[in-house]
Amino acid sequence: MHPFDSSVVDTSNRDSGHSLAAFFDAAIAARLPVALWRQPGHTTGHAVVDLGSPTQSAAIDFQSAEPAFVFSPFFSEEGKQPLRIRADVLLHGDDLHVRQELWNGQRQRYETFLAAYQAALAGRPLAAPRWHAPSQPSAPHSSDYVEYCRLVNSAIDFIVDSGIKKVVVSRTATAALPAGFDPVTTFLALCQRYPAAFVSLVAIPDVGTWIGASPELLVSTDSHALHTMALAGTQARLAGRALAAVRWSPKEIEEQALVSDYIRDFFGRAGAGIVHETGPRTVAAGNVVHLQTDFRVELPQYELMALANRVLHELHPTSAVCGMPKDKALAFILRHEGYDRSFYSGYLGPVHIDGQSQLYVNLRCMQLGQDVAFLYVGGGVTADSSPDDEWCETELKAGTLLAVLQAGTDAPNGRLPMLASSLA
Repeated sequence: MHPFDSSVVDTSNRDSGHSLAAFFDAAIAARLPVALWRQPGHTTGHAVVDLGSPTQSAAIDFQSAEPAFVFSPFFSEEGKQPLRIRADVLLHGDDLHVRQELWNGQRQRYETFLAAYQAALAGRPLAAPRWHAPSQPSAPHSSDYVEYCRLVNSAIDFIVDSGIKKVVVSRTATAALPAGFDPVTTFLALCQRYPAAFVSLVAIPDVGTWIGASPELLVSTDSHALHTMALAGTQARLAGRALAAVRWSPKEIEEQALVSDYIRDFFGRAGAGIVHETGPRTVAAGNVVHLQTDFRVELPQYELMALANRVLHELHPTSAVCGMPKDKALAFILRHEGYDRSFYSGYLGPVHIDGQSQLYVNLRCMQLGQDVAFLYVGGGVTADSSPDDEWCETELKAGTLLAVLQAGTDAPNGRLPMLASSLA
């Protein structure tokens, strides 16, 4: 049985950008967890609201078919398990749906949310903050050029001394939010600027609000197949230059090959059978390009979900955001990076919504403070890395989000226009 009823609000005369904005504002006003997302290559946004309290924290199991949006930290330990925003209310395009079975407390929260949503659709302002803030706000440590280069040098020394192949180190940067900044407008601007990325806006009471545009798929499933990818190597995308004309250095080719080898080895250990592989190929991600190899496995449904669980629990954190061997690279990161990555380089995305699951690595993302944004960026370090080059790579990646911060202000009519037209 389909878990949702038919559309409960008439939005036929509304554009999808307006519906997403009203949905987000209503969730913030009702102090409910909310997630907005747009799949790569799609022109329709989706959103879910969880009517439970508080947000559930639990390990993810693909064999459990409850629809939800998953939001996981980089390093899952006690007290830092993935969060599940249950899809109690789903906005699909312009259609609003609610789960068929709600208990009394959920029903009351739904009525509060629905009233706020209808008011927002009608253009009536809601007396509420613009986004959810963490219960104990604290700015993550931001590294400058000298400090980050010192970290990269430490990683190079560790690689040489230990014999491991790669460590991914990251940093944060702080950027002031412009006057009139609006999260949904930023989300729509990211959709427009990065049509090939997974664009997300996640806001959870007492946890905080995150916005991102990720190029890296962790795992996706449908009724027939499982997909994942190896993504590594970064350079600036030159205006007017065809992707086929991009040339890669031996260091970048090696970095991508290491990630691909790791995934091949995993599928071999998992007994996945025939693995279809495409690439490596050059792909664009906003103002940068990467090398990408795609992997596809076809299996019966039960075996497919079991394999998806193994991908999630054995490949995360991926070598693209951690390093390899994973255990030694992770130990270096936790000991030397100097700050808590939180949800940066974790994973996020819808699970069992519309018969599909798509989890992406949380890259090119920022966390919202009261009047600043905290940008999270990193890069893979090998024995041949240059600290200055690694710093420049993080600057390029930070530019993905910096470029849309100014766009994230209220448009003349309240928000950007239709999501579909903004992706044209």
